[in-house]
Amino acid sequence: MALTRFSVLTIDYYAPDTDETTSRNIEPFALLSTQENWLLVAWCRLRKAFRTFRLDRIRNLTVLNEKFEPHKMLLQEYFQLSQNKP
Repeated sequence: MALTRFSVLTIDYYAPDTDETTSRNIEPFALLSTQENWLLVAWCRLRKAFRTFRLDRIRNLTVLNEKFEPHKMLLQEYFQLSQNKP
């Protein structure tokens, strides 16, 4: 619902490599499924970049009343950008 209504989310995201949980405000872009995990692609306001979040690492999720402008990018463009990262 937050994806189609352009609602900002607050998530508590667990990083097993550092054993830390961070709170982030994100703008959801797409849901993807791999063979192992479900992923949420979103604009992370903390990092000021698109990030991929594993759903099983999201400890808490709150849909805020705040709305955001839809991103002017297609999913195919996101894939092309992510493949070109070092």
